Amino acid sequence: MTYDITHDAARRRYSLIVDGVEAYLSYERPKPKHRHITHTIVPDAIGGRGLGKRLVVRVMEDIIADGETVSASCWFAKALIEKTPEWAALEA
Repeated sequence: MTYDITHDAARRRYSLIVDGVEAYLSYERPKPKHRHITHTIVPDAIGGRGLGKRLVVRVMEDIIADGETVSASCWFAKALIEKTPEWAALEA
């Protein structure tokens, strides 16, 4: 299934809506060309569909495209980043 993930740069948030329920990933910009992922939230009502992973993939695609580095205090995003060599190389 395809999900429409939107990026609200002003709110520093990626989100998608499934069955009227929002899942989102939030980040901070502690320094130029760097994103720090703080939360990946998928409510139970729409859990178990890989939505959190889709959000992390999307933010990482943008980080790579923009030539940025990444860090994460969100345990979920951090685990995915560390398991993916291409992403782990961008950790700062």
